[in-house]
Amino acid sequence: MARNTRVARMGADLGSLRSLPGLDAVAIDAFAELIDQGSDRDVFRINPVRFARDRGIDERLVVDMFLHARKLGFVTMEWLFVCHGCGEIVESLASLTSASAHFFCDVCSADRRADMSEFVEVVFTIAASVRGSQFHDPWSLDPKSYFFEYRFDSNSLVDGRPLAEHLESCLVTCTFVGAGESVTIEADAKPEYLWFTNGPALTVRPERTEVVREFEFSYSGTHTAGFRAEIDAGPVRTLFTNRTSHPYALMVVNLPTEYELERGAFLSGADVLSNQTFLDLFATETVVAGEGLAVTRLAFVFTDLESSTGMYDRMGDMRAFDVVRMHFGLLRESVVRHSGAVVKTIGDAVMATFVEPSDAVLAAIDMLARVEEFNASQSTDLVRLKVGIHWGACLAVTLNDRLDYFGQTVNLAARVQSLAHGNEIVMSSDVVQHAGVGEIVGGLEETQAVVQVRGIESDLVVHRLKASRPKSVN
Repeated sequence: MARNTRVARMGADLGSLRSLPGLDAVAIDAFAELIDQGSDRDVFRINPVRFARDRGIDERLVVDMFLHARKLGFVTMEWLFVCHGCGEIVESLASLTSASAHFFCDVCSADRRADMSEFVEVVFTIAASVRGSQFHDPWSLDPKSYFFEYRFDSNSLVDGRPLAEHLESCLVTCTFVGAGESVTIEADAKPEYLWFTNGPALTVRPERTEVVREFEFSYSGTHTAGFRAEIDAGPVRTLFTNRTSHPYALMVVNLPTEYELERGAFLSGADVLSNQTFLDLFATETVVAGEGLAVTRLAFVFTDLESSTGMYDRMGDMRAFDVVRMHFGLLRESVVRHSGAVVKTIGDAVMATFVEPSDAVLAAIDMLARVEEFNASQSTDLVRLKVGIHWGACLAVTLNDRLDYFGQTVNLAARVQSLAHGNEIVMSSDVVQHAGVGEIVGGLEETQAVVQVRGIESDLVVHRLKASRPKSVN
């Protein structure tokens, strides 16, 4: 009865979600169906990319819907920091403001650097006030469900199959150990590794013995030192003690080999930071970590106006400002249309980010098309746009109380833009060489040059694209 009451209330409240302009009705219907009919696991840590693909809905529309649902309180949002060594979800944060540049994996006994592109995943869970789920209280789960449905990342793969399935096939035991309690684990160690979630790992040689080897391990909190030893295959008895004041989840597995993680489709932290809806709805959710957060791959588009000083002289401040404001609106439409986000405007310039370089190129071409159409409507070239594109690694930081980016990639993108003339796009060779970009620019007038830019010792290869009244790009 309680669940039906919550679902009925949710149904009435969904009107607030449906009334928002631009949201997809099919996505909202699928969301409502999930709440009403999904299992407890289905409504927990929803992967919006998988949700969209399973239902044949545009991923961008689904992500926007979930972000608005979070704003309205229908879902909670988690930033999952996944260890790239073992696949454990080491940190689960409700807000990016709590994120650190590094985290410690107890399983691997290793310090890990947060990677917003690869190993920070964003998921959504139906709020407890909307629909109850056992997963809202993970300690209410049985040990297997805790490890294989909660503790380890569901989007990590080993040899093409889910990580949890791989670990479960190697399982010796898993259990909860109360505060201050001890438990004895008996196992038949098989060649390669006998692995414990609190850090210890026994390397097991192929030679076998029937002599029982005994070990003692304890856990006293994060950063507990791991233990390594080499033994022959055969019986092992281990006494484990939880020396903390809270329950501890212990798992022991016989791993035949070390495994390498692959990643299935997921919404990355970098995807969210380059989502305009997120930046608009959660402008105060910024990066507090002093070192910034690493983004392995991000494309930057910088724009500026050619001879803007002359434009102000010709038009006067009020008219020129109005034109600049309208041009900002056109550029924003191009950025959002191609899965990017406007990070900031700087005078007459725009800085935007994209996860995929191909989207950055499409947006840049679309920008020139929109500006060209705007000029045609005014019967004069009011605006001549200069665009630069570069991509690479950077740091997500907070500057002036808002999200921003720092690093050589950002500097190079700005330098590349400074090389452009009016109605021209200049791209680094790193962008042009990325998959899909060659097909996009193949039909446009392109020239290549080797240049030197300030602050960069080596020569830089750039590609110039000249606009000739292009049509808006889909």
